[in-house]
Amino acid sequence: AGRVALGVERVDRTAEVVVRPPPRLAFAGQVIAGATLDAHGDPELVLDPAGVIAAVRRLLPPPPSPGRAPPPVLVIDDSLTTRMLEKSILEAAGYEVVLATSAEEGLVKARGRRFGLFLVDVEMPGMDGQEVLKSIKADPELREIPVVMMTGVSDEQEMQRAMLNGANSYTLKPANAEQFLRTVLMSTNYWLNIHQYPQHHLPQEECLR
Repeated sequence: AGRVALGVERVDRTAEVVVRPPPRLAFAGQVIAGATLDAHGDPELVLDPAGVIAAVRRLLPPPPSPGRAPPPVLVIDDSLTTRMLEKSILEAAGYEVVLATSAEEGLVKARGRRFGLFLVDVEMPGMDGQEVLKSIKADPELREIPVVMMTGVSDEQEMQRAMLNGANSYTLKPANAEQFLRTVLMSTNYWLNIHQYPQHHLPQEECLR
């Protein structure tokens, strides 16, 4: 079945405890193994590692069907270096990549054909990435296409703003090619398997149905 890693932000403490199963009428869900009492007598829920892993696996998108080409990706970024880097990584993984050097050009190209993913730089002169994101999510023909916001600086406020504007993911520019591709794969698989991205050979009017 392979290996699974479960990450946490920090370990508060370790302790040996007696775990009691939840009451029969309590809606605990698969991820809860039971409950224990802390030093003050307050109940604490205990997670079931196997249940957590099973729940996460249900949320992961299935891999694309064999022989089905990945959908084209539109990269919107004013940085030539970033565009070329992302293009080389994506093309090596089998993606068709279309480039836009500005927000305005990106929106024109986004409406010109059917894409499976938008990679949008947050910081651009003139119209910035957040405005591009809002324009995409306000367009009935584009709003369901995943948008990954890219930035060179870790900024919690910008990330929260992007999430509120409808971004599907938010990540640093691809210093790590493996992590970058994982983000792209998750987003494009979501589109292929949940929103049924149309095949490339379909006529344009059928793609937009």
